[in-house]
Amino acid sequence: GLRNHQTRLDVIGNNIANVNTVGYSRQNAVLQAVQGQFTGSGYIGKGVEVLTIQRNFDAFLNRQANVAGATQSADQTRSNKLQQLESIFPTGASGLGASINDMLNAFSDGASAPTDLTARTVVLTRMDETAARIRSTSQQLEDLQQSVSQELSQKVDSINSIAKNIAIANDQIARLSSSGQPPNDLLDKRDQLIRDLNKLVQVTSIPASDGTVGIVIGASQSLVLGSRASSVSLAKDFSSTYNSRLAITNNGATSLLDENALGGGEVSGLLRFQNTDLVEGRNLLGRLTMSVSTEMNNQHALGLD
Repeated sequence: GLRNHQTRLDVIGNNIANVNTVGYSRQNAVLQAVQGQFTGSGYIGKGVEVLTIQRNFDAFLNRQANVAGATQSADQTRSNKLQQLESIFPTGASGLGASINDMLNAFSDGASAPTDLTARTVVLTRMDETAARIRSTSQQLEDLQQSVSQELSQKVDSINSIAKNIAIANDQIARLSSSGQPPNDLLDKRDQLIRDLNKLVQVTSIPASDGTVGIVIGASQSLVLGSRASSVSLAKDFSSTYNSRLAITNNGATSLLDENALGGGEVSGLLRFQNTDLVEGRNLLGRLTMSVSTEMNNQHALGLD
């Protein structure tokens, strides 16, 4: 009896000690009555014994939280990058539009006073300023692309590292679970790894009978199976110079993952930004530059005899 009560106190003490531990699940000592001893007067109870140490854990709520976390990570990451993209195209006096407007006004002044050398000089200055601002904008887009590429590379490395650690945890849990008692701390550790993985890319967890969990990415590809982890990488998407896609290598064969099937996660948000938003920003700058250049050249051609 004293030993069982000491076990309960130990469990309570462990809960208190881990109140701020990330990923820790509160534990309970599950008690059951000990089979009573038969006497002529009936069965005399012999107290209780600790059946197991159980985690307070809800698999359904955990899955829902992981999906919500993955969605939030994707949206927040894309939003942050969109804010950076927006800052490259400021409004007001420092914007591209203001520069082009100043240049056209200078042309108007020059046309009104064709013999005024000062007006001609202002035209050339405004043209240089507009060209410099276009080049600066283009370079900022290139710098943002490099930043996104670097982030994607780092996060892909993190995915592979977490997948390996989940596979290691699977192996340990499968061996320890053979005793018939759950290795609670390892289960918490694996759940936290899966939460961390979902922040990077949305995955589905599939429990197996041996205590391991399979991790599926992109709706159908196995990232972790038992104690074996596959690896993901970035592959070029030949639809655009800068676009890339997430790829997974299983048994020596590499498959491209459909971006629309990735779901949430920071990597998904970065890929959507790079492959959609940044491409659009680059295209719009190119179309603006081409339009201004073409109209100016056409206008100049009208003045030639």
